[in-house]
Formats: sequence, structure tokens, C-alpha cells
Amino acid sequence: MSAFEFYFGFFGLVLGIAVANVGIGFGKLWRVQQTTKVGVCLPLLGVWLLSHAVLNWLFAWNALQNVPIDATAFIIGLFVALPYVVVSTVMFPDDADRHASLDEFYMAHSHVVMIAMMVPTTAGTIAHLGYGGSYTPEQIVERFVVIYLIPVVLIFWKNLWAHRIGLALLSALVIWWMY
Repeated sequence: MSAFEFYFGFFGLVLGIAVANVGIGFGKLWRVQQTTKVGVCLPLLGVWLLSHAVLNWLFAWNALQNVPIDATAFIIGLFVALPYVVVSTVMFPDDADRHASLDEFYMAHSHVVMIAMMVPTTAGTIAHLGYGGSYTPEQIVERFVVIYLIPVVLIFWKNLWAHRIGLALLSALVIWWMY
């Protein structure tokens, strides 16, 4: 096993936990849909998180093949992967059937979610630049809009429709960004 394979196995395991948590959360939403208004924010957040995790997984696979694997690489990997695990764990309430609306649950925690979702790409961007990578002006604009502008607006704008549109836009942009 190469050093990269060892590292990527660890990174993939942590990201895989987040992906599994979202899948389990979608199952929970399915179960409570008869008694609780699920809304659209949590499903859209799940799509955004999944697409975001896949994007970082693909980036790591393509960009880290020749990076020296050491403690710094593992710490960066944790900064990239662990926020997904945290968000995927807390985004679905354990007592979903006790909430009238899961959009309201999301809105009560949206500022923390937005901040946490900015951490992975920020850490990955810093690492990429630290290892000698660079970005074109177009890539810088994409990162600013997708990673910072929309989430920061949503942190301060506590409007349900703004969050629905923002999460849909973020999901679409990250999926577009993958291709």
C-alpha cells in the first residue's frame, strides 16, 4: 500500500461516515413524513452536503497523488472531512416527529451549518496553495461565490424562502462545479 492509498483510505473513511449519515437522515425523513412537515431545507442541505463531499473527494484524488503524506496532510484531511461528519450528524433531529416543521428546525441552526460548510473548502484551498497549487481568476470567483458569498448571505438573512433558494442554488453550483 502506498502512502497516498493509506491517506486516502483514512480520508475516504471519514467522508464515507458523512455520506452514510446523510443517507440515514434521508431515511429518517421518510419515516416522519406522515407526522411532520419535512419541508425542503433539510433535503436540499443533504444534497448540498453530498455533492460538496464528492467534490472534495474527487479533488483529493486528483490533487494529492504526489503530495507528501505526513501529519500535516492528515490534519488538513480532518479539517476537510470532519465538518461534513458534524453537519451530517446534527442536521437531522433525533426527535423529528416532535417538530411541527423541519424547515423551522433547520432555520434555528442554519448559521452554524453555513459556517461549518465553509470550513472544508477553506482548508482544502489553503492546503492546495500551501503545496504549490494555484487557481485561475475564474476559479477564485467560483470559490468566492459558492463557498463564501451565498453561505454568508444566508447566515445573516433569516428568511425561509431565501434559504430554500440559496440551498438549491448551492447544490446546483457545486454539482456544476464537479463537471
